[in-house]
Amino acid sequence: MGVRIEAIDRAKLAKTDQEYLELILSDADWIVRTPDDLRALRDTGQDPLSKLPDNDFREFVDGLTFKAGGVGGGSYKPLMYSLALTEIYEVFERFGMSREYALETHDSECIGGVRCEFSFFSFCPTSVCHH
Repeated sequence: MGVRIEAIDRAKLAKTDQEYLELILSDADWIVRTPDDLRALRDTGQDPLSKLPDNDFREFVDGLTFKAGGVGGGSYKPLMYSLALTEIYEVFERFGMSREYALETHDSECIGGVRCEFSFFSFCPTSVCHH
């Protein structure tokens, strides 16, 4: 499965933990599921990720965890140096998260695969952390 580079249907973006878990467990092929998907997306030159300096992109990718067929958490801090807030939301939308849901998951980190705890510049989809 790879990322379709077409526009995202924002009506399909997850707005809750349950919707996000269902999305990543589905066969949806338009969401980022792996580091290779992120690299392919960046290589198009049409995504905010293409604006990131190589070091920031590498740090962002290396800080992500992938679990249950999707992004299970990570640090968004490397995005903050080069991207506008709207562009950071676009990155989260590529994971399948609505802006509202991205806000719910921010500043928390998955600890031990069982719970999300407060952590600056991190994000933790609770349903995936527990899965």
